[in-house]
Amino acid sequence: MAAKFPRSTTIRIGAIFGVVVLLFTGLLIRLWYLQVLQTEEFQIQAQTFEPANTIRYLPIKAPRGRILDANGKVLVDNRKVNVVTLDARVVREQLTEEQLDDYLLHLAREISRHGRPIKVRDIAAQVSDRRYGPDDQIPIAYDVREEFAIIVGERGEELPGVRLLETSIRHYPYGSLAAHVLGYVGSITLEEVEARQGHPKRYNPNDEIGKAGIELAFEDVLRGTPGWLEIQISPLGRVVSERQILAPQAGFDVQLTIDVNLQALVEQQLRQGLLEAQNREVDLDEEEAELVNPLLPPATYPAPAGAAVLTNPTNGDVLAMASYPTFDPSQFVLGISEEQFDQLIDPESYAPFNNRAVAGAYSIGSTMKPFTAYAGLSSGLIGSRGYVDVHELIEDTGSHVLQDCIGQCEFTNARGESYGNIDLRLSLTVSSDVYYYQLAEEFSIRPGFDEEQVQKTAREFGFGASTGIALPFEYQGLVPDSEIKRQRHEANPEAFPDPSWRVGDTLNIAIGQGDMSATPLQLTNALGVLANGGTLYASNIAKAVINPLTSAQVTSYAPRVIRELYMPPSISQPINDGMVGVTSYNLGGYRGTAVEAFNGFPNGWLVAGKTGTVEVLDKNDTSVFMAYGPTAEPQYAMTVVLEEAGFGGQAAAPVVRQVFQALATNSVPQAETLPDEDFIASAIAEQE
Repeated sequence: MAAKFPRSTTIRIGAIFGVVVLLFTGLLIRLWYLQVLQTEEFQIQAQTFEPANTIRYLPIKAPRGRILDANGKVLVDNRKVNVVTLDARVVREQLTEEQLDDYLLHLAREISRHGRPIKVRDIAAQVSDRRYGPDDQIPIAYDVREEFAIIVGERGEELPGVRLLETSIRHYPYGSLAAHVLGYVGSITLEEVEARQGHPKRYNPNDEIGKAGIELAFEDVLRGTPGWLEIQISPLGRVVSERQILAPQAGFDVQLTIDVNLQALVEQQLRQGLLEAQNREVDLDEEEAELVNPLLPPATYPAPAGAAVLTNPTNGDVLAMASYPTFDPSQFVLGISEEQFDQLIDPESYAPFNNRAVAGAYSIGSTMKPFTAYAGLSSGLIGSRGYVDVHELIEDTGSHVLQDCIGQCEFTNARGESYGNIDLRLSLTVSSDVYYYQLAEEFSIRPGFDEEQVQKTAREFGFGASTGIALPFEYQGLVPDSEIKRQRHEANPEAFPDPSWRVGDTLNIAIGQGDMSATPLQLTNALGVLANGGTLYASNIAKAVINPLTSAQVTSYAPRVIRELYMPPSISQPINDGMVGVTSYNLGGYRGTAVEAFNGFPNGWLVAGKTGTVEVLDKNDTSVFMAYGPTAEPQYAMTVVLEEAGFGGQAAAPVVRQVFQALATNSVPQAETLPDEDFIASAIAEQE
């Protein structure tokens, strides 16, 4: 028999049950409301407010140091611009392919409306560039107006992940002036990033780095130290908050020995010299003239390229350095296109990236003769007890025949010209090959003398070795000797069939022909030894490193002596006199090889120079000229090399004359800067 509860108990149980039912009913209704009616709202809130998943740390780009000329004028600066960036994670992971297409179209329209026309395909190319990692801000467009930030703020839901940031890009106030010296910056490669792992200035895959010139040589100095930015970003790409937790530090400035006014003058005259050569008829000898078709227009010199260097011979400072053809470093500011880069490296462009002043391998022709003369004087082969005295005359009949010779035995002057009775001074003034042929042979056959004295002397003057300049890709030159010739033969017998050093090899070296090669900078540096009386300085291109905040010098670069050469007046004076005759002597049957170029040059500013005309296989002659002045107290040494431009006195010497005349008359013009808006416009145009 079932137990019965009292009526009052039954009522209480029923009430409790009713309350429980009501509570569960309310809970179910609430769950239905939250899960069904408010699902979309809570999803949005969940996506917007999840701070645990939105903190990121991004590097803040630090401005690079500036590059200044010797007088403090800014050659390379930084320009602040606005850049539109995209959050890589948002556009790559959170947008469908269809959404991305609409997104990019909308973004391109908005950016174009705010001052920077851009195509959808250009944005898409940046988004797909795997150089940018998932946490990177991908740069899309530079120099966009500030008003674009309002669009981003008001329509963030339409353009998730878009930001407008301020950044700095390289600015070149003087345009392409000194491009080879300054160099350029470009996108860092993965190999360069790996090589700099652990570097205190932290390199990232989307950084820029110096690629050439001073930008490369002083990368560690010019690069600033990046800062850090802490940002909180929603999954939709909207920035919730941000704060700078470490400020970036700008790089140090580098001051050069280059004088911007002299640089502009030298570049202008180099281009002018090449242009004039291109309009000059090729000089032909009688045999060549007979082969020319009279119905065709006369041939002119191609003169496609050249280089010029101006230094201070008293300390090794480089005052100007020019190479042509050149390039515009602003092409690299916003990223150079593949098409533009291909044009620059096309062989028909004649290697505009190549700094011929430090990397050009040239035979130096008759500009070698003063150094061969030094070899004779310093060794005693030329002197009162030597083969010939300084003032003793020898007969230059136009050719020299080697003694006890097998093979090529006769060596001639250019075009077989005869100069009659000449001494050391006149041998330089008229550029007699025969005088130096005889001298070179005497080194080889006369007892007590070194048959490689000419090469050893060349090395004493710095040929065949680095000048010590702080620029990359310097060619060290070549001073061939018996050992080098043997090694070449063993490495490639077909190209170098003769392993033995011949007297004829020495004769070629003595007049700067054959396999000897040097850069225009090496030649100018060696010339400085003759100008300053015996000191070979390392070449200086940098003057100081400067802290931009305090303007204090962090590092200064003093002159560096490589070696001292024996240079008493008994040696230096005959060479100097002969070189002065090159630009000024015109008496009787003797005429300096650059007299015409220096006709009417200002009195009281004597110039000592030497011409060179280099024979090049299957090409026109290369024109070379070197000079220093004023001879009473030399302050400047200069070398000009013009490829396929003809005689040294005809093509290269006038370039030096124009530069020296401006120096002698204190009439060096001021270099002109570009209008600021022209720079940024050209940089953007190059990118597009």
